Amino acid sequence: MGLRRKIKNFLFTRKFSKKKYLTNINKKNILITGANSGIGLALTKRLLELDNKIIAIYRENFENLTNIKDKNLSIIKYDLRKINESENFEKKIKETSVDLILNCAGVFGPSFDNQQIENLDFEKFQEVLTVNSISILKILQIILNNRSSLKNLEILVNISSDAGSTYLNNEGNAYMYRASKAALNSITKNMSVDLMLKFKTIVFAIDPGNVQSGMNPGGQLKADVCANLIINLMSSNVHLLNGKFLEANFTFENKEK
Repeated sequence: MGLRRKIKNFLFTRKFSKKKYLTNINKKNILITGANSGIGLALTKRLLELDNKIIAIYRENFENLTNIKDKNLSIIKYDLRKINESENFEKKIKETSVDLILNCAGVFGPSFDNQQIENLDFEKFQEVLTVNSISILKILQIILNNRSSLKNLEILVNISSDAGSTYLNNEGNAYMYRASKAALNSITKNMSVDLMLKFKTIVFAIDPGNVQSGMNPGGQLKADVCANLIINLMSSNVHLLNGKFLEANFTFENKEK
């Protein structure tokens, strides 16, 4: 990383270093997908610090989760590329009360060069769609079918991307990733209507911006700072966010796309 970029990243992170965060998310049962890395891992650690019980979903690697020594952490293996192989998840989640769901699992798919029309791999395309959007419906379906009601489910948050915005797309390419996030945004809006009517559950999507992760190691915003911002958002006026797509990168203002 060049000096100019290091300075830019430092100033960007410092912008949030003295921010006062709200912390009234506590004593909750919280399900987090993609919990072994990136934003999911950062949220897991921070929400445990705030005295919550975390059900952490991972695909294959779980070493970061096993390094967390906390009796309030439960980890479950569930490969979201194979959503019908859900027996392990169903068994462990059965009759578990869930107050919040944070869907952080996501994949980009092949490189930009391999997401052009001429060389699309449609099996990979289906995999990206499944992980980034369809799996969220499957997880919710399992929870619905395992419990008599979802009265305890207060908030459901999907980590999305402005790559899913048709309005902002002026670059093309990345067909798999863009389509999967567009589908996620549509699913989020649909769930916000259904779950609000049935259970008063607040559902919204967040574009977290340029965050450091395994998918984006050069990101400007550290994952732990992003986690604090997301928790802060859920802690204040969350009733205004149902059905929204929020841009979280700089000011965390409520911006629809």
